[in-house]
Parts: sequence; C-alpha cells; structure tokens
Amino acid sequence: MANLEIEVCGIKMKNPVMPAAGTLVRDLDSMRKVASSGVGAMVTKTVSTEAARDPLPNLAQVDRAFFNCELWGEISPEIWVNQVLPQARELGLPLIVSLGYTSQQIDDLAPRVKPYADAVELSTHYLGDDLALLIEPIKVARRHLDVPIWVKVSPNIPDVKAMAIAAEKAGADAIVAINSLGPTLSIDVERVLPRLGSPTGYGWLSGPALKPLAVRYVYEISQSVEIPVIGVGGISRGTDVVEMMMAGASAVQLLTAAILNGVETYTRVIQGLESFLDQHGYSSASDIVGLFHRVGRIRYTSPPLIDQEKCNLCRLCVKSCAYDALAIVGDQLVVDPEKCDICGLCQTRCPRDAISFQYQLLPCCNERTLK
Repeated sequence: MANLEIEVCGIKMKNPVMPAAGTLVRDLDSMRKVASSGVGAMVTKTVSTEAARDPLPNLAQVDRAFFNCELWGEISPEIWVNQVLPQARELGLPLIVSLGYTSQQIDDLAPRVKPYADAVELSTHYLGDDLALLIEPIKVARRHLDVPIWVKVSPNIPDVKAMAIAAEKAGADAIVAINSLGPTLSIDVERVLPRLGSPTGYGWLSGPALKPLAVRYVYEISQSVEIPVIGVGGISRGTDVVEMMMAGASAVQLLTAAILNGVETYTRVIQGLESFLDQHGYSSASDIVGLFHRVGRIRYTSPPLIDQEKCNLCRLCVKSCAYDALAIVGDQLVVDPEKCDICGLCQTRCPRDAISFQYQLLPCCNERTLK
C-alpha cells in the first residue's frame, strides 16, 4: 500500500487531506467529527477579533455550484483561545488556526493563538486587491509567530501569482490556493428572490465549478515560489486530490463536498487517493507532487479511434458532436474523418473510455520545471 504520509513546512501529516476553513470546523464538536473521518490535519474556521453574525440564509446549492455568504467564525476570540483551541490540541492532529483579516486584527490575534497553533493560515478574503494591504498582515504575523504562516489567496486578486511571490518575500511559509470566487448572484426565479441573505444577495462560489480554476492557480503558483502550495477548490474525490498534487500541491483542503455529502467524504477521498496510488504503482503521495510540471503540451493528430467492444451506443458523443462527425451505423459508432475537427469533446463525454486519440507531445512551455 502506498504511503500517504506527507510533510508540509516541517508539519508531519498522516495524509495530505485537510478540511478547509469554514462551516464544518466552526467549533470543537464539529472539529471532533471531522477528525474522526481520518483527515491529516485540522484547520479551524477563521478566527477574527469579534464573533461573526452571518446573514440568513447563507448557504445554497444550485446544480454543480455552491454559494455562501458566511462571514468568519461565529465564536468570539476569547472562547476560541480559552476553550476551543486548548481542547482542539487534544485531537491528535496538527492544528492550523485560520486568522483574519487586517494587520491590526492579526496583531491582536496572533500572539493569543500562538500557544496552540502548529501553523497559522491568514485569510485575505476581505482585503481587496491592494498588495500592500495583503502583505502587511503577513509581516505582522511573522513578528509574533515562530510557527509556519500559510497565506490563503483569493482568485479575485488580479494577479494571484504576483501575490504569492510577494507573500513569500514577506515571510509566508506556504500558499493556500484558492479561496471561493465572487461575488456571485443566484436568483430563485419562482420566488423572484436571492438565494442568499446578504445585503445585496451576493455570495461566493465554491464546489466542482471552481476546481479547474483552482488547479490552474496551483500549477502557476507552485512554479513561481519555492514554498509549498496547498490546493483548495472543488475537490470531491480521490482523483481530484491527485490532480491538485500533480499540478504542484503538497497537500489539499476541501469543504463543500463534505458539507453536501457528510464528513465521511473525507474518508472516501483519502481512500480514493490511496487506491489511485496503488493502482498506478506509486509508492507514496509525495511521488506525484508536481508531476505535471514535467509534461509538455499535447496535440491530437487524427480523428478519434473507437473501441467497439467498449462502446455501448449510448449516443452521448453523437448528441454533443457539433460537427456531425459521429453516427451510429448498425451496431457500431463510426467517425466521418472529413467532418471531424479533432476537438476532443467526444473523448471526455464517453463514460466507458471507448474513444481515444493519437497525439504528440510538444515542447514544454513552462518557465520552470520542478527540481
């Protein structure tokens, strides 16, 4: 069996899967529940200088998108420091304390959580896109803390890569990428009302729709900094963890899938990661970190090849072929090479892996490859 143990910033974890800061780690009882699922480390909901009063309602699912307008932890910093964090230390997991937001708030909070944190995660969620405002809390935290400082970046920043580089220079020990995307708006068309109770009805997007963006940022950031990257956004299964780690993440966090499907999601995701590693001959989770950095670009060279034994004539590929290049003839799926644009969509639509393409690898366009 593959070894799932990893080490990030000197913190040893039994596996690379953690909860992300949010609803499921809002207090001690919820953290205990998540801990029982087998996660590799514990991350708290964001602690700020006063308890949050969330709008109601503040969570909604629409199709494959998940929206929230939660703020930060609903517990006062006094309760966090005097009650929750001391007992959270007894969970037997590395404890990552999420803090927010401004330099003044971090100046107040960092020394108070220092006795309990194996690392501190600084949220930049409400700080806008001024790099100076984003970087100053890191410098303040570094003055107070000798534990690793992780910085969680927002996809709403115009240049996330520049933010990550600046954070590293300011003293960050890891980058957590990415936070939820927004603001967004979802309307209940039957009631003609917003789905969320914020003053504007706006919220923040997470879930599967966010994953491709998160993977891209993990890939770019991990090539731009020397410090570890923790991947967050849209993870719901073991292969999502694999994708994040191949893109350059040393570990991952997830929350939305566990909110929607229960904390046993963490167990299932960890088992899925282990199964993938075993089936593909990897000896450890660390073996796959940054593998994609070494890969060149791909170019398909000819129309698709059809494995007729695997094909069950479901017609998904036929329905979605914008070029009318696929058709069912008798009991076979056939391709018209004159019409085929080699777009590749049919391969991703096939649920039975019956469609493949010949391809060539082109030179890698990365500025840097993983050492």
